[in-house]
Amino acid sequence: MSEQKKDEKPKISFRRTVSNNLFMLKLLHKASPGRIAIEMGLWALEAVIGFFSWQYMLRHIVNGIEQGKGFSDLAALLVAMTVLNVVLVLVQQLWYQIFSGFYYQKTAKYFQELVYKKAASVDLACYENPDFYDKYMKALNETVSRADGVASSCSMMVFETVRFAANAALLFAIDPVFLLFLLIPLLSSIFIKKQKKADFEKYEQTVAMNRRCDYTRRTYYLGDYAKEMRLSNIYRVMAKRFATAIKDTKAVIRKYGFKCALYGYLIEIFREVFTFLGATVYAVYQTLVTGNILYGDCLVIINALTTLSWSITGSADTLFRFQEHALYIENFRFFLDYEPKIRDRETVLPMKKGDLVLENVSFRYDGAEEDTLKNIHITCGEKEKIALVGHNGAGKSTLVKLMLRLYDPTDGRITLGGEDIRDYSVKEYRESFSAVFQDFHVFSLSVSENVLLRPMREGDEAIVETALQKSGAATRVSEMPEGTDSILTREFDKNGTVLSGGETQKLAIAHAFTKENAFVILDEPTSALDPIAEYEMYKNMTEACENCGMIFISHRLSSAVMADRIYMLENGEVIEVGTHGELMAKNGKYADMFRKQAENYVALGVSLS
Repeated sequence: MSEQKKDEKPKISFRRTVSNNLFMLKLLHKASPGRIAIEMGLWALEAVIGFFSWQYMLRHIVNGIEQGKGFSDLAALLVAMTVLNVVLVLVQQLWYQIFSGFYYQKTAKYFQELVYKKAASVDLACYENPDFYDKYMKALNETVSRADGVASSCSMMVFETVRFAANAALLFAIDPVFLLFLLIPLLSSIFIKKQKKADFEKYEQTVAMNRRCDYTRRTYYLGDYAKEMRLSNIYRVMAKRFATAIKDTKAVIRKYGFKCALYGYLIEIFREVFTFLGATVYAVYQTLVTGNILYGDCLVIINALTTLSWSITGSADTLFRFQEHALYIENFRFFLDYEPKIRDRETVLPMKKGDLVLENVSFRYDGAEEDTLKNIHITCGEKEKIALVGHNGAGKSTLVKLMLRLYDPTDGRITLGGEDIRDYSVKEYRESFSAVFQDFHVFSLSVSENVLLRPMREGDEAIVETALQKSGAATRVSEMPEGTDSILTREFDKNGTVLSGGETQKLAIAHAFTKENAFVILDEPTSALDPIAEYEMYKNMTEACENCGMIFISHRLSSAVMADRIYMLENGEVIEVGTHGELMAKNGKYADMFRKQAENYVALGVSLS
């Protein structure tokens, strides 16, 4: 067990550390050209002016007083240093209060778009993989702050280097022996490295716990969970989950807290006690006993040694911070470097129309012991209306994911127009479908944007109105204060419209009417509608899809009556195929399921024969 834990600790080579930080710097330059150079220049300028203001000027003034110089001899230096500091402060305030904010927003926009674009391209299966999802969350949460951290570390390294060089040169000019005291803080770099490593391990172990805490918090304030939280005792379960996550987090803090405290203590001891006090004793001795250095030199030595001590540990801290950045950037690069399994081949075929055919298709989810789908053969003609029916868990929704190429079959193949769908462009292939899912979501945008699922263009108003009419949502939208421009949900607008479940489903179905499609897929999008409304909806859809194929899924069979062909699934297999009349005549499982739901169809006037 101990060996396994040891192997799990994050490790990264020096070469990879450099590579990761350079990678981030290149992206930073693309995101905000000039930002790093300006920040490094400002920090270098601050180091130079700070040295002359606090070290050189102090030495010059105290030694001048000791040597009997008058105020006029020292005034020119005081004025010059004052002017330089006033200019520096003005430039810094303009940069940090105005320009750096612009640069930061540009950086944030660039990196967030980079992550969002990649997130939209990764395989759907990745979101069902906890390890990948954790890396995705780390990339999403850390990217902008880590990019900003790399820029800050570069600027800080320039500052520390300039400050160290200037103060070390001054000490060497006064007495080279003082440079020996600077070796003591170097020993503390060992503990700085250990402290940074412990901090990262602590972070790595708390990511999943923090995610569980965030999930629990969402269940308490999101409307999706409001009814269940108030009408059941599930809130006790979630509170217990939250308490467990907090308990686990506290255990990690206990595990690493003492280590980090001990390393911090040793760092301060080396820096404050051994370096500062040792050098101070030597400086006072050289001033008061031997008389080898002046009072001004003694003060400057004490100041310079303190500065150099902090500069050394600060530089070491910055170097290890680069290593820390590299560990976090590794997660980011892993995410960006991920190559989707479902992607275009080197040569793609132009899109064709034709039948959509599943040939002996089987599929198994990663990590599953059994196939979810087994030897499926389904044909959907170019203008046919196909129904996939069966009880929950039969594999219907998984089948739709394969048709849309959100997954690829484990065995067998899917063809469109006689060509393997893997030979088409993924984007063009998916765009030939309109799909409405059972678990659709309404966005906090306008009605029009929710219907189109893209930005508005000229002439889209008519498309939206027609789609709403066909889906049955037009009447409800006409009652809204701004019509199709009305904002949905109250996430960001207190006057936003909140739709009922049935109204939301009608709005989602409207999307299928907004463009020409090779096929329309409806994956149980009418579960919140009553049987009569559902029947009318499918009837409208069937009429609207006269020139394209239509595949609809439902565990309620009223809609299946209108299908050209029905496939009934059970345990991932097709067990019956035929028209409604043929399957009723067969008197098998479809007929039995249909008759059990017969009371829902009486009002519709649907024949059972």
